Amino acid sequence: MSQSLLIFVAFIALMYFMMIRPQQKTAKKRQSMLNEIKPGTEIVTIGGLHGKIDSLDKDTFSLDADGVFLTFERSAIRTVVENKDKDAAEVVETTDAPVVAENTKIVDETSSVKEDAVSTKED
Repeated sequence: MSQSLLIFVAFIALMYFMMIRPQQKTAKKRQSMLNEIKPGTEIVTIGGLHGKIDSLDKDTFSLDADGVFLTFERSAIRTVVENKDKDAAEVVETTDAPVVAENTKIVDETSSVKEDAVSTKED
C-alpha cells in the first residue's frame, strides 16, 4: 500500500514540475508584459497587426496602425516590439525614385464569369 501511494505522489510531483509550473511561469511573464504596456508602446496583436498603443483602459486598448485607430481587448496583445528590432528595421535603405507601371491593364475576371453564368441560365 505504501509503495503505490509513494508512486502516486511521485507521479503528481512530476506532473507539477513538468506541466503546471512552466505554464504558471509563462502566465506570470505574460501578465507582467501586459502590466508594463503604456501609450506609445509598439506591439503585435494575435492577428499579426502591428501598431502603437494610443490609449489604455482596464480591459481594452486603442491601437494606432498607420493612422487607423482600432479598439482591442488587452488579451489580443501577442508581443511587445523591442526598440532594438525597430532600429534594425530602420537601417533598410529606400530609393526615392518613383515606381512607374507601364502598359498595365486591369482585368476584371469576375464580370466575365458573371456574364457566362447569366448566359447559361438563359439558354
